[in-house]
Amino acid sequence: MGLSKVQIKNWINRYNRKQAKQEAGIFPKPKGRPRKVAEPGDIIAEQAYEIQRLKMENELLRDFLRSTGRK
Repeated sequence: MGLSKVQIKNWINRYNRKQAKQEAGIFPKPKGRPRKVAEPGDIIAEQAYEIQRLKMENELLRDFLRSTGRK
């Protein structure tokens, strides 16, 4: 296969260390840039926040128009 004994030994050691950490309850942190896709719960929370913000904006605009005498 073209692999040296040292490469295989390192792979086995790395795998064993990873398994020992997982058995101890230590899980590796994800590396790299986080995914763009949000969790469904996050999407619902974002939408609820956006709805609340838009309602507040509409109320402020309505009050402004009333105070200027346009409506």
